[in-house]
Amino acid sequence: MERDARRDRARARRRARTAIARAAAFGAVLRGGLSVGKIALAATRRGRRGTTAGRARKAVRDVASYAAFLATFAGTYVSADEGLRRRYGGEESKAWRCALAGACAGPSLMLAGSGATHYGLAGYIWVRSIVLLTRVAQKSEDETMKRLTAATRMEHGDCALMVGSAAVILSCFILRPETVEPAYKHFLDVHGGKTREEYAALRTLCEAGGDSELRALCARLAISNTWSAGKTTREMANKTAVGAIGAGTGAIDRAELYRMIFFRGASNAEHFLSHVVKSFAATLSVYAPVYLVPAALIHREKLLSREKGPDLLSRIAVGSARSALFLSSYVGAAWSGVDLANRAFGGSCDGRSLTLGVSMAGLATFIEKKSRRMELAMYCTSRAIETAALMAVYRGFVPNWIQRRRGDIFLFSIASATIMHCYNTERDVFRSKYLSVLDFIFGSTGHDSQSISHAASYEILFEGNFGESKRKPAASLPPGGEREMQPIRTYVTEEQFHAASAAMKDALSDASVSDILKLYGLYKQATVGDACNHPRPSVMDQRGRAKYSSWSQFEGMSAQQAMTGYCMLVDDLTTAGKFKTAPVSPASSTNAD
Repeated sequence: MERDARRDRARARRRARTAIARAAAFGAVLRGGLSVGKIALAATRRGRRGTTAGRARKAVRDVASYAAFLATFAGTYVSADEGLRRRYGGEESKAWRCALAGACAGPSLMLAGSGATHYGLAGYIWVRSIVLLTRVAQKSEDETMKRLTAATRMEHGDCALMVGSAAVILSCFILRPETVEPAYKHFLDVHGGKTREEYAALRTLCEAGGDSELRALCARLAISNTWSAGKTTREMANKTAVGAIGAGTGAIDRAELYRMIFFRGASNAEHFLSHVVKSFAATLSVYAPVYLVPAALIHREKLLSREKGPDLLSRIAVGSARSALFLSSYVGAAWSGVDLANRAFGGSCDGRSLTLGVSMAGLATFIEKKSRRMELAMYCTSRAIETAALMAVYRGFVPNWIQRRRGDIFLFSIASATIMHCYNTERDVFRSKYLSVLDFIFGSTGHDSQSISHAASYEILFEGNFGESKRKPAASLPPGGEREMQPIRTYVTEEQFHAASAAMKDALSDASVSDILKLYGLYKQATVGDACNHPRPSVMDQRGRAKYSSWSQFEGMSAQQAMTGYCMLVDDLTTAGKFKTAPVSPASSTNAD
């Protein structure tokens, strides 16, 4: 009993150390990649090379703080989880232990940046937690829960979220730009297609109480070279008309004035198309690395292959162009939507028509691939929640005593508690890529027994199919530590192969890591064929990459040879001799040597 307790404490300590190290590395790589991209993008703009060193120093601080944040979160969570498990028991505390541990780890967000709030990150994690709770509710047999979550099963719910988030973010960006997170505001400044002078003019147009304010606005625009240089005849005529309104000789029509300021004499459709064409190159430069870099890291072999490289490059090009078209259309649809809303409200241009009009930007989401829409919707919804919260503070709806508190910490802690509870008790509601990341950091095996540890990649090959392998120590292996594959001179029948496959669970009781690898690789080679004809899993999917590596070792082996090798290995492991090979028939094609 004491020995088991010591082993369990050692396991818990190993788990905590591994979680801290992996979380720190993951945070550094994730934040470092973003920082490098920002520095490279900033260095190519407006020749501001003198400040690259300063941006690099800031990036290093950001990477260090983000790594410290994730390492602290992982260490606190694992320590709390293991401590509660030891005190109250694994199964007895399963229903609440990880939620409490996640809440305890939430305050580590303060390390993500000294003196800064992180409502954007907290809001994103909170939205993710709501998504998980929704999936849990959808699994429930309770009809009430199913009715409450019916809207989430809408085919185009992601686009609906984008429409709502666009209404909040873009209207606040125009009317109250201080409520939009600085980095996101800079992104909109760059890709919005308008100058700050035009945004300020639109804000004045929506909030002006009388004609005198509008005439003063037109007078300023008429003498401004940054708004319109009047290079074409149409632009000159448009600028002259604005000047006439400023001089008091022209009639004021707010909807028409909006078109003069934003469209500069062009029609709605013409302005939309011209914006998409002009901004496409810039948006393509944003999305091309998003597609190309992961492909170079994960599918580098295919990318360099003569057979598969051109096809992969064409898909990267199409995906990049599609996403670039989405972003260009997103902005163009916002400005076109305001014009349509102004007309719908009888020629006015105010906060109401602006909010309704910019929401039409969300309809551009239909251009994106279905698989990317929900990611976009989650990100934009979290930004909308952050912006709405800051707007509530600006309007005075939030009491001062709440403003002085770190609401982002509270929000993040609640979201962390929810996510980690689902991770421990409702693992099937996670998408595989997110579950792989969590398993990589917090432990990949032992979830059923509530005794979690970081198993080596090869040790978890069959977890989930056959439970945790009760492997005997290495003393059961030959002196070399690994069973050698014997030359195959005779073949088994398919019936023997299927019988051996059914008996494999018992064979695992004596299997080493190497044996498990060979069993998997031979089975896949026998039933599917060469691994090179199938994509290699991502770097975050440790289990998948381990399986693929094992499978690829048997490339070129025929199905009959692989089935025979599989049966021979199962025979060796079970020592029952049930699947002895049969002589090669005269019709057999080759000798397996």
